[in-house]
Amino acid sequence: MDQIRASEAEADRIVAGAEAKAAQMRAAAEADGQKRCETAETEAAAALKKALDAAKLQAEALTAEALKASQAEADAVAEAASAKIGEAVQIVIGGLEAKCR
Repeated sequence: MDQIRASEAEADRIVAGAEAKAAQMRAAAEADGQKRCETAETEAAAALKKALDAAKLQAEALTAEALKASQAEADAVAEAASAKIGEAVQIVIGGLEAKCR
């Protein structure tokens, strides 16, 4: 009987040790998982910021290019209009003179 009790006590001690080791392993795994998750979040945030910065630079470059093209087109229209302004003035003045006679 003493040997059976001793065996049961030894089994209980082994089970308690295994449970304690399992709890430690679980806590370590959870801590490691949390750390990996935080690292992944930090890396993802940095990658997103880098991508957003690149997109912003690209958008600024495209905007500057579009403004430059629009300014060139506006300058061409203004130049074409100023070349014909004298002719337009003569047409208007001629029309007024005709009405006044």
